[in-house]
Amino acid sequence: MSDEPVAEIVIDHPGWDAVSGVGARCLEAIREALALVDDARPGPAVILLTSDATLHSLNQRFRGKDRPTNVLSFPAPESEAYPGDVALAFETCQGEAAARGIALIDHAAHLAVHGVLHLNGFDHKEEADAEEMEALEVAALARLGIASPYRENE
Repeated sequence: MSDEPVAEIVIDHPGWDAVSGVGARCLEAIREALALVDDARPGPAVILLTSDATLHSLNQRFRGKDRPTNVLSFPAPESEAYPGDVALAFETCQGEAAARGIALIDHAAHLAVHGVLHLNGFDHKEEADAEEMEALEVAALARLGIASPYRENE
């Protein structure tokens, strides 16, 4: 993988500002994940670190679900010069990290990787596809010393 940027981090919620190094950690994790992907889409993704309110609105508008969620991915059309956008919700991510006893910065890195893999055509609708996607996530995170987010299932 080249030294070209893999993503642009945009922070628009003060909670994320308080998580020292979160943007850099997400970029490291994304770089590790893309190094494992054949034919990754060119250009940097946009990673929006935002609020539950924003994810709630996006989830309702694009998925018809009237609630916030931890991460949403919006692949760009193939004609675009970037893979797409990923958004993470601070309050949901913070609650999940606390409930699992993991660092919020590591949870954010995992969800950023998860979202970027979606931008590159991976999904988890079928069991075999989910296993492939999870294996990539685990391998990328392990390169950074982050424990498997699926360790309860292993």
